[in-house]
Amino acid sequence: MSDLEKKLRPYHVWALGVGIVLVGEYMGWNFTVAKGGIIGSLFAMLVAGLMYIIIAICASELGSSTKLAGGPYDWVRLFVGPGAAAIVGLAVYMEYIALSAGDSIVVGQLAQVYFEWIDVKAVAMLILAILTLINYRGAVTALTLNFFLTFVSAIAVVIFFVASVTGIGVPNFSFDGLFSGAMPYGLVGVFAAMQFGPWFYLGIEGAAMCAEECKRPTRAVPLGQQAGMITLALMAGMTVFICAGLMGFAELGASVYPLYEAAVNSGAIVLVILLGIGTVFTCLASSNGCINDSSRSWLALARDGFITDWFADVHPKYKSPFKAIIFTIPVSAGFAFSGYLDQVITFSIMSGLVCYVLIPFALIRFRKMYPTTNSLIRPFAGPLQPYIAMLAMGIAILIMSTFFWAYISNLLFALLFYIIAYFYFTWRYKKIKVERSKEFSWKDKLGWPDPEVAHGQKRFTAQTGGGNNGK
Repeated sequence: MSDLEKKLRPYHVWALGVGIVLVGEYMGWNFTVAKGGIIGSLFAMLVAGLMYIIIAICASELGSSTKLAGGPYDWVRLFVGPGAAAIVGLAVYMEYIALSAGDSIVVGQLAQVYFEWIDVKAVAMLILAILTLINYRGAVTALTLNFFLTFVSAIAVVIFFVASVTGIGVPNFSFDGLFSGAMPYGLVGVFAAMQFGPWFYLGIEGAAMCAEECKRPTRAVPLGQQAGMITLALMAGMTVFICAGLMGFAELGASVYPLYEAAVNSGAIVLVILLGIGTVFTCLASSNGCINDSSRSWLALARDGFITDWFADVHPKYKSPFKAIIFTIPVSAGFAFSGYLDQVITFSIMSGLVCYVLIPFALIRFRKMYPTTNSLIRPFAGPLQPYIAMLAMGIAILIMSTFFWAYISNLLFALLFYIIAYFYFTWRYKKIKVERSKEFSWKDKLGWPDPEVAHGQKRFTAQTGGGNNGK
């Protein structure tokens, strides 16, 4: 087993995070409108946005400190425990795999609009196969492509927004759309809209999963992750504004690709072409990034023996976890062949919410175990911790509770799935010998013990074990 290649820069991290998530501005978010109208959508966007800003801050701190490819899996394993870590590793894997399948379904459906003879599932499989091959050839190749696809998709939204505000080329934009159908189902609808609020930002924490492959992770991860969150927050606001002004409440809530349909309603052929390209590009970027991140999570599980170590192999030439990457195809195909976009989205969100409870908790544990805040240990230190981490956990649990409306069977299935996995992986951990040492780059310099040793302590201060050497 060889090491992963370390060549990624901040713009690659930005491209990975925004590339995975920007598809949420092109489709899926509008299910919030179906639940709670425009007000419900805005409320869901703001509440979920607050949670994701905190998650991004937590991920930036943890990712820049640990610099490991497993991302959330490694953070939870180091600071919470092996059973919870395996749950997160599996949840991250399922979150991105389901999202990748949803992206490929949308591209197939959009292609079918123009070519009725095209089979949606065949297009989805072709996309997954091509993107898997690109990821097989290494993270630099995959994420350089993501940067281009994501940049074009983001610029398309900005151009559409400017055209709508100024009225240039979009004379039929109406501000009345922001108020008509604002709260069709009252406060209950506004609350229920939070079910799909995460779709505006789902997966941004994945930007930190390329830390082990960054040239300077202590700089690249925080900079790329925070820039990505700012980008997504702006894109989300623009998207709701545009679509509300060009589409009716009922049409917007049921749309598969709302930004594209809003462009069609504008009557501007240039915008139709631009947003059509943007929709395809953002779906490809998201699916591409999801394959990258899901394979890294699978790699981390394999490294520690939770699954067969056969998946831990790194390609000798391309320095990619090629076996873990190839394995994404059959799992993604299973979701894609279901054909039910809202069900795929729902499972992806639920898997993400499991992570959004445990990532902040891992940050809280990290700070208790290693409270020293010098730049060697903590290159990026988020503000107001651990209070905002607790707030993020509360929001994640609140959003999860909203699935009792219409998706209670999905919620119960997901919870049962992860509970069974928790007990299995806890049992599995007792049966294996973990040979990979999760060492920080600064641990030996300070003379501090392995995180597994510190994990059992209530508080590990800088004065214990030679911590003063790092001050």
